[in-house]
Amino acid sequence: MNEDTEFGYKARQILNQGVDSLDREVAGRLHQARQTALNVQRVQMRGLHMAGIGHNVEVAFFSGARNMLAVMALSVGAMGTYYWNAFEQAQEYVEIDSALLADELPPSAYLDRGFHAWLERASDSSSQ
Repeated sequence: MNEDTEFGYKARQILNQGVDSLDREVAGRLHQARQTALNVQRVQMRGLHMAGIGHNVEVAFFSGARNMLAVMALSVGAMGTYYWNAFEQAQEYVEIDSALLADELPPSAYLDRGFHAWLERASDSSSQ
């Protein structure tokens, strides 16, 4: 046993030894005072318990709001990334279309299979 518990047991024994010699009126007042103290303690504990519940509800609400805010931020970021990539791809298509329109080759040349083979050989030789 630790020292505090042992001291409590010894104090209780000493107080219990003197109870038998107390006057009935004094014992009644002590009993009433003890009951009052216990009632006050119960009210305080109930108040703390209710405050704890209120605190837990508040924490749960703000935690849920924080989670909702995080989900919204991720959603906005994902949509922004999607639109940014779509814009970049559209820019690439604009550059390709502009190059095709500015080129001197007729569009039928791009449909010729021999032209594609020549482009592949030309790109292979230029990359080496």
